[in-house]
Parts: sequence; structure tokens; C-alpha cells
Amino acid sequence: MERFVKVAIVIVILGIAAYFSWKLFGSWQKESIETARKDERIAWEKRTKELMEKLTALEEELASIKGETVPQQKLKEVFGPETDTRPEKGPLSFEELEQQIKAFFTYLDEQNYVQAYELKGGTYQQFQQVLKKLSTNPPNITGETASLYNLYRNMAHFFRVLGKNRVHLIRDILQNEAEILESVMQTFYLWLSYNTGGEVTTGRPTLNQMYAYSGFFLNTLAGKSYLLRRDSKIRLLTIYYSILILDKANDENLNSNGIDIRPHIEFLTRDLQTQIGVIHQKQYLLQLEKLADKYKLS
Repeated sequence: MERFVKVAIVIVILGIAAYFSWKLFGSWQKESIETARKDERIAWEKRTKELMEKLTALEEELASIKGETVPQQKLKEVFGPETDTRPEKGPLSFEELEQQIKAFFTYLDEQNYVQAYELKGGTYQQFQQVLKKLSTNPPNITGETASLYNLYRNMAHFFRVLGKNRVHLIRDILQNEAEILESVMQTFYLWLSYNTGGEVTTGRPTLNQMYAYSGFFLNTLAGKSYLLRRDSKIRLLTIYYSILILDKANDENLNSNGIDIRPHIEFLTRDLQTQIGVIHQKQYLLQLEKLADKYKLS
């Protein structure tokens, strides 16, 4: 009997020891698994971060190869040392835009191919004269095909109004400054369309005058023919800003020729989606999407 009791006590003790050993092992195993999972998660997060950094670097390198980025140093050289194109900095003031435009013409005056023209007063004075001549001599956007004379005048519009020397200078600028033209066009559009709250500013064409050239590029044989002779990127961007001007004209009830904006939005959206080398491609497509909604395009 005594022996039986001793055996029973031993069995109970072993059972208790086994139970606590199992609990201890289970707790240790669970902790080990959690630690392993945590280490694995940290390792994956680190690896993911490294891959994302490599992907970003490759995207930037590819964009640079495609011409989809412009070095900040180049922009500062063109628009002045205070240039900051980061979206979080907010929109530029009218004075800042004017300052950038003047800096751009100062940059042009320093280029050898521009100096070869021996311009009096520099490129900024030429720009003011060009704006005045184009504003006071708009192209014909109605009845262009009524006669060969009308069509010829439209086809020769820029040579007729600006003269051979200025047209050749503009052509040389387009060819030599292709890297920065997208940024230049954006800056000029913002300056041209800036709402100064009724404050009178000199040197800028009116919306009516800009509408005439918007219609010229969008809705005439001469305007379309002119754009077809340009680089595809410049052609698409010119159409894009012409659409924005036409939209403003619609808002102000100034679309006197009743130009239908809808097909131009559709055509440009398709063309931009496949265009390579456009820096702000997503921005343009987003704006076109908003216009498509505004004009109830399916």
C-alpha cells in the first residue's frame, strides 16, 4: 500500500512537471514564432523599401533618357535662381511669373545662336513687338476656304505679320531649346491667362485675341498645317493650351465662331496617352478628363 502511494505521488509529480514543461515550451515556441514573424516582416519591409528606392531611381533614369524631366539646375539657369517648381510651393504670383519670363529672355540673349541675329533691344523687346503685331493682326478663322486668297493669307500668316527674320528666330529657339520648351510654354500660358482681379496690365493680349489663335490652331487648315510641321510634343502642347483658352472663351461667352471643343478634347486625350517625353503628362490628362466631364463626353 505504501509502495502504491509512493508510485502515485511520483506519477502526480511527473504529471505536474510535464504540464508545466509543456506550458513553458508552448509559451517559448509561441514567442519564438512571433519573433521569427517579426524578424521576417522587418526583413521584408527593408527589402521592399530597397526595391522601391531602386524602382524610383530606374523610373527617374528612364524619364531622363526619354526627356521627361528637366534638370532643376537648367530651369534655374533659364528662369532665375529663385525658380522652384515643386507643387507644394503653391501657384506663382503674377509678379513672379513676369520675373521668370524676363529671366528667360535674358537667358536667350546670352545664347550664341540668338546673338547672331544682332537684335536691337534684345529678345524681350522683340517679344513685346511680336505680341503687339499678332494681337492687332489676327488670323482668319472663318471663311478660310471661301477663296484661295483667304487660304494663302492664312497659310502665310506668321511670315506676313512677323516677317522672315522673326520667324527664323522663333524656329531657332524651338530647335535649340527643345529641352525646356514644355516648362517655357507652361510659364507663358500662366502669365497670359493670370487673373489679376481687374487690375490693368500692359503687354498681355486679351482673351478675345488669344481665342483667335486658339481657333486658328484648332479649326483651320493653315493652323493645323503649321502644327504638323512642328515637333509632335510642341504640336500636342499647343493644342492643349488652345483647348484651355477655348474653354475660357466658352465660360465668358466669347466663342463667337461656335467652335466645338469636344472633338479636340477627345483627339488630344488619345494622342497624349501615347506621347513619349512629356513631363507633365498626367497633369494634362487629368485636366482633359475634367473638361470631358464638364462637356459631358462619354
